[in-house]
Amino acid sequence: MQSEEWHVSSAVISVVPEAMQSVLEQISRHDNVEVHGRDDRRIVVTIEGRSSGELGEKLTQINLIDGVLGANMVFEHAENAG
Repeated sequence: MQSEEWHVSSAVISVVPEAMQSVLEQISRHDNVEVHGRDDRRIVVTIEGRSSGELGEKLTQINLIDGVLGANMVFEHAENAG
């Protein structure tokens, strides 16, 4: 039986300054996404999931939020969940 992997990535999200609060609120609705820092134009998050594809899907969803200029994965790590 193959053991499950758990993936964690960090991402930087560039945001229109006027949309920052709205973007933060919408990000907070995503499971397994946590905000770790921000400035006037950027948000740093971690995203967790069962595969690289799942992380990419969450990042795509974030990228489609109104006010987001771009969401880019910076680092990814995977390890056995068991």
